[in-house]
Amino acid sequence: MSGVRDPAFWKRFSVAVHMDEEAAPTRPDLKHSDSWLTRQHRKKSRRTWVCWAFWILIPAFVAGVIIAVIWVLQSGLLQKVKIGNGNGTVAQPADPNGNTVVGGS
Repeated sequence: MSGVRDPAFWKRFSVAVHMDEEAAPTRPDLKHSDSWLTRQHRKKSRRTWVCWAFWILIPAFVAGVIIAVIWVLQSGLLQKVKIGNGNGTVAQPADPNGNTVVGGS
């Protein structure tokens, strides 16, 4: 590969580059809030808050359910609720007429 043989090449090249730089529109200065990096930091911050909120609210919800179940059991509210007449089991439900069902169907 040989070098450029025209002695005025580098002068013309340099002038062309300078003219191109002057003619090119300058980029407007971006506001700090418009930068990509700032948006990424904002997204990361939002994601961090959502994650913390999720992991705090889930145990709080579970604790609330446990407290509600304990309160209902201790208040005796479920003892007042009657399902069936009390003679049946899960495998053999009670007969509504009070007859004991022996066997299958």
